[in-house]
Amino acid sequence: MNSIKYHIDALTITFKELFKGNYLLFFIPGGVLTIIYLLFTYQTNLIAESFLMEADDSLIGWGKGIINAGVEGFFGFWAFMVDQIYIFAVITLLSPFNTVLSERLDTQLTGTKYNSSIARFINDIIRMVFIVMIAVTLEISFLIFYYMVSWIFGLGFIDGIMFFIISAFFYGMAFYDFALERDQAGVFGTLGFAFSKPLSMLLTGAIFLIIYSIPVIGIPIAPVVTVMVSTIVYLYIKKRLPKQTELKTNE
Repeated sequence: MNSIKYHIDALTITFKELFKGNYLLFFIPGGVLTIIYLLFTYQTNLIAESFLMEADDSLIGWGKGIINAGVEGFFGFWAFMVDQIYIFAVITLLSPFNTVLSERLDTQLTGTKYNSSIARFINDIIRMVFIVMIAVTLEISFLIFYYMVSWIFGLGFIDGIMFFIISAFFYGMAFYDFALERDQAGVFGTLGFAFSKPLSMLLTGAIFLIIYSIPVIGIPIAPVVTVMVSTIVYLYIKKRLPKQTELKTNE
């Protein structure tokens, strides 16, 4: 299938460029956010531990065990929500950097020049906020619908797989918006493109989630790699690649 081939080629080109030392500066903003995220997570864990009580086999100990279970459940859910918010915050807050990265890679591969301005910088942030809000809303809606179906038909054994697939699709959609914006596609244009290319959205989002899951270093690496991959795959889909036999050297 073309989508799989496009992603293999995109990953090959991406890592070749990174190993040549190109685009490495784009890891810095994500690294700063990662440090903030890790510090926040560490403080949250300390707070959670402060609420836990020592339990034994007595009646009082049994009650403390129930409280501990509630505390762990609450902070577990809190950690999950913070993690999801952080992922979309990375996409949103880093959107100006990701836009520049996507443009530079596009220019390197196709030779197309793009004009940048303060107005466009602001527009990129506002647009990405809307895209992220829509993506989060749709993701939650799809998950709620699936879990209702899962509960009715007893499909719990595939819940983890379906959660990954649904999440990957909408993360992929968000990353393709950097390329779609350059083609002046509206918000509905992004949605139309995403639902017309579900396998591409899924594969790109899966790459993000897999790299992101690597402890510590995966967090700042995932956005940069995924932006580059989505840009290249988009150019393949739009038949703008292959255009040259050799890549130009990044300036």
